[in-house]
Amino acid sequence: MMKNIFKRILESILEVLKAAIHWIYKNRQALTYTFVLLMSLSYFVYVLGYSSNWAMVISETRGGSFYRASQSANRLMGQLGFITVLVVLLTLSFGSIKRKKFYLSNIVLSILSSVLLIVSALITLYYNSVLNRMYARITEEEVPAYLYAVHGAGEKSFEVFKIGNVLSIFMMISAVLLMLFLVQKLRAQKERARLIEKMVINHEH
Repeated sequence: MMKNIFKRILESILEVLKAAIHWIYKNRQALTYTFVLLMSLSYFVYVLGYSSNWAMVISETRGGSFYRASQSANRLMGQLGFITVLVVLLTLSFGSIKRKKFYLSNIVLSILSSVLLIVSALITLYYNSVLNRMYARITEEEVPAYLYAVHGAGEKSFEVFKIGNVLSIFMMISAVLLMLFLVQKLRAQKERARLIEKMVINHEH
Protein backbone atom coordinates (compact mmCIF):
# COMPACT_ATOMS: atom_id res chain seq x y z
CA MET A 1 0.00 0.00 0.00
CA MET A 2 2.68 2.49 1.05
CA LYS A 3 4.76 1.43 -1.92
CA ASN A 4 1.91 2.25 -4.33
CA ILE A 5 1.30 5.63 -2.68
CA PHE A 6 4.99 6.47 -2.91
CA LYS A 7 4.99 5.38 -6.55
CA ARG A 8 1.99 7.58 -7.38
CA ILE A 9 3.57 10.56 -5.61
CA LEU A 10 6.80 10.03 -7.52
CA GLU A 11 4.91 9.73 -10.81
CA SER A 12 3.01 12.95 -10.04
CA ILE A 13 6.25 14.80 -9.29
CA LEU A 14 7.81 13.51 -12.51
CA GLU A 15 4.74 14.59 -14.49
CA VAL A 16 4.92 18.09 -12.99
CA LEU A 17 8.65 18.30 -13.77
CA LYS A 18 8.04 17.05 -17.29
CA ALA A 19 5.30 19.63 -17.83
CA ALA A 20 7.52 22.39 -16.40
CA ILE A 21 10.45 21.43 -18.65
CA HIS A 22 8.12 21.30 -21.66
CA TRP A 23 6.76 24.77 -20.83
CA ILE A 24 10.26 26.21 -20.38
CA TYR A 25 11.42 24.71 -23.70
CA LYS A 26 8.30 25.93 -25.51
CA ASN A 27 8.77 29.46 -24.13
CA ARG A 28 12.58 29.48 -24.17
CA GLN A 29 12.79 32.45 -26.55
CA ALA A 30 10.71 34.78 -24.38
CA LEU A 31 12.33 33.49 -21.19
CA THR A 32 15.86 33.91 -22.54
CA TYR A 33 15.37 37.50 -23.67
CA THR A 34 13.46 38.37 -20.49
CA PHE A 35 16.37 37.01 -18.44
CA VAL A 36 18.85 39.04 -20.51
CA LEU A 37 16.78 42.21 -20.01
CA LEU A 38 16.50 41.54 -16.27
CA MET A 39 20.28 41.08 -15.96
CA SER A 40 21.09 44.22 -17.93
CA LEU A 41 18.66 46.33 -15.86
CA SER A 42 19.91 44.80 -12.60
CA TYR A 43 23.49 45.62 -13.55
CA PHE A 44 22.63 49.22 -14.42
CA VAL A 45 20.86 49.69 -11.07
CA TYR A 46 23.84 48.06 -9.33
CA VAL A 47 26.41 50.44 -10.85
CA LEU A 48 24.23 53.47 -10.04
CA GLY A 49 24.65 52.72 -6.34
CA TYR A 50 28.12 51.17 -6.59
CA SER A 51 30.10 53.62 -4.45
CA SER A 52 27.29 54.88 -2.22
CA ASN A 53 28.72 53.05 0.81
CA TRP A 54 32.08 54.82 0.77
CA ALA A 55 31.85 57.90 -1.48
CA MET A 56 30.94 60.42 1.24
CA VAL A 57 33.02 58.60 3.86
CA ILE A 58 36.32 58.40 2.03
CA SER A 59 36.36 61.26 -0.46
CA GLU A 60 37.87 63.79 1.99
CA THR A 61 40.22 61.46 3.85
CA ARG A 62 43.59 59.82 3.26
CA GLY A 63 41.74 56.96 1.57
CA GLY A 64 41.44 59.21 -1.47
CA SER A 65 43.43 56.92 -3.78
CA PHE A 66 40.85 54.20 -3.26
CA TYR A 67 38.05 56.71 -3.77
CA ARG A 68 39.49 57.94 -7.07
CA ALA A 69 40.07 54.38 -8.30
CA SER A 70 36.52 53.38 -7.38
CA GLN A 71 35.07 56.41 -9.13
CA SER A 72 37.01 55.64 -12.33
CA ALA A 73 35.78 52.04 -12.20
CA ASN A 74 32.24 53.19 -11.48
CA ARG A 75 32.21 55.57 -14.46
CA LEU A 76 33.32 52.85 -16.88
CA MET A 77 30.91 50.31 -15.42
CA GLY A 78 28.09 52.86 -15.57
CA GLN A 79 28.77 53.65 -19.22
CA LEU A 80 28.88 49.96 -20.11
CA GLY A 81 25.71 49.30 -18.11
CA PHE A 82 23.85 52.11 -19.88
CA ILE A 83 24.98 50.98 -23.33
CA THR A 84 24.06 47.37 -22.53
CA VAL A 85 20.53 48.34 -21.46
CA LEU A 86 20.08 50.39 -24.63
CA VAL A 87 21.31 47.57 -26.88
CA VAL A 88 19.12 44.98 -25.13
CA LEU A 89 16.07 47.26 -25.41
CA LEU A 90 16.89 47.83 -29.08
CA THR A 91 17.16 44.07 -29.55
CA LEU A 92 13.72 43.60 -28.03
CA SER A 93 12.28 46.45 -30.13
CA PHE A 94 13.18 44.43 -33.24
CA GLY A 95 10.89 41.67 -31.99
CA SER A 96 13.60 39.24 -30.93
CA ILE A 97 11.61 38.16 -27.88
CA LYS A 98 8.81 36.65 -30.01
CA ARG A 99 9.81 36.75 -33.71
CA LYS A 100 9.62 33.34 -35.39
CA LYS A 101 12.09 34.26 -38.10
CA PHE A 102 15.28 36.11 -37.20
CA TYR A 103 16.76 38.64 -39.59
CA LEU A 104 20.29 40.05 -39.64
CA SER A 105 19.29 42.82 -37.21
CA ASN A 106 18.05 40.27 -34.66
CA ILE A 107 21.23 38.21 -34.99
CA VAL A 108 23.67 41.12 -34.76
CA LEU A 109 21.90 42.79 -31.83
CA SER A 110 21.61 39.50 -29.95
CA ILE A 111 25.33 38.82 -30.37
CA LEU A 112 26.15 42.39 -29.33
CA SER A 113 23.95 42.05 -26.23
CA SER A 114 25.80 38.87 -25.24
CA VAL A 115 29.22 40.45 -25.80
CA LEU A 116 28.33 43.53 -23.75
CA LEU A 117 27.01 41.42 -20.88
CA ILE A 118 30.18 39.31 -20.81
CA VAL A 119 32.50 42.33 -21.10
CA SER A 120 30.62 44.18 -18.34
CA ALA A 121 30.74 41.10 -16.11
CA LEU A 122 34.47 40.54 -16.64
CA ILE A 123 35.31 44.20 -16.04
CA THR A 124 33.21 44.18 -12.86
CA LEU A 125 34.91 41.03 -11.57
CA TYR A 126 38.32 42.58 -12.28
CA TYR A 127 37.61 45.94 -10.65
CA ASN A 128 35.91 44.32 -7.68
CA SER A 129 38.92 42.11 -7.04
CA VAL A 130 41.26 45.12 -7.14
CA LEU A 131 39.06 47.50 -5.15
CA ASN A 132 38.17 44.84 -2.58
CA ARG A 133 41.86 44.48 -1.72
CA MET A 134 42.38 48.26 -1.64
CA TYR A 135 39.35 48.73 0.60
CA ALA A 136 40.50 45.98 2.95
CA ARG A 137 43.87 47.71 3.39
CA ILE A 138 42.35 51.03 4.47
CA THR A 139 43.15 51.55 8.16
CA GLU A 140 41.32 53.57 10.80
CA GLU A 141 44.13 56.13 10.64
CA GLU A 142 43.28 56.77 7.01
CA VAL A 143 39.50 56.60 7.42
CA PRO A 144 38.19 56.81 11.02
CA ALA A 145 35.46 54.25 11.74
CA TYR A 146 33.08 56.92 13.12
CA LEU A 147 32.80 58.50 9.66
CA TYR A 148 30.82 55.49 8.44
CA ALA A 149 28.18 56.20 11.08
CA VAL A 150 28.29 59.98 10.51
CA HIS A 151 27.57 59.60 6.80
CA GLY A 152 24.98 56.85 7.25
CA ALA A 153 27.04 54.10 5.65
CA GLY A 154 26.67 51.92 8.74
CA GLU A 155 30.13 50.40 8.79
CA LYS A 156 32.88 49.22 6.51
CA SER A 157 31.17 46.70 4.25
CA PHE A 158 32.27 44.46 1.36
CA GLU A 159 28.73 43.52 0.29
CA VAL A 160 28.83 45.61 -2.88
CA PHE A 161 31.73 43.51 -4.16
CA LYS A 162 30.02 40.24 -3.28
CA ILE A 163 26.76 41.30 -4.92
CA GLY A 164 28.59 42.48 -8.03
CA ASN A 165 30.48 39.21 -8.36
CA VAL A 166 27.31 37.13 -8.08
CA LEU A 167 25.50 39.42 -10.52
CA SER A 168 28.42 39.14 -12.96
CA ILE A 169 28.13 35.34 -12.93
CA PHE A 170 24.41 35.54 -13.72
CA MET A 171 25.13 38.06 -16.49
CA MET A 172 27.56 35.62 -18.10
CA ILE A 173 25.03 32.81 -17.74
CA SER A 174 22.38 34.93 -19.47
CA ALA A 175 24.83 35.77 -22.26
CA VAL A 176 25.71 32.10 -22.80
CA LEU A 177 22.02 31.09 -22.78
CA LEU A 178 21.32 33.79 -25.37
CA MET A 179 24.11 32.54 -27.63
CA LEU A 180 22.97 28.93 -27.28
CA PHE A 181 19.41 29.94 -28.15
CA LEU A 182 20.64 31.95 -31.13
CA VAL A 183 22.61 28.99 -32.49
CA GLN A 184 19.58 26.73 -32.06
CA LYS A 185 17.33 29.31 -33.70
CA LEU A 186 19.56 29.70 -36.74
CA ARG A 187 19.91 25.95 -37.15
CA ALA A 188 16.13 25.55 -37.01
CA GLN A 189 15.68 28.32 -39.59
CA LYS A 190 18.24 26.73 -41.88
CA GLU A 191 16.56 23.34 -41.59
CA ARG A 192 13.13 24.89 -42.23
CA ALA A 193 14.43 26.66 -45.32
CA ARG A 194 15.97 23.41 -46.56
CA LEU A 195 12.69 21.54 -46.11
CA ILE A 196 10.72 24.26 -47.88
CA GLU A 197 13.18 24.23 -50.76
CA LYS A 198 12.91 20.44 -50.96
CA MET A 199 9.09 20.62 -51.01
CA VAL A 200 9.17 23.22 -53.79
CA ILE A 201 11.52 21.07 -55.88
CA ASN A 202 9.37 17.96 -55.35
CA HIS A 203 6.23 19.92 -56.25
CA GLU A 204 7.80 21.18 -59.49
CA HIS A 205 8.68 17.64 -60.49
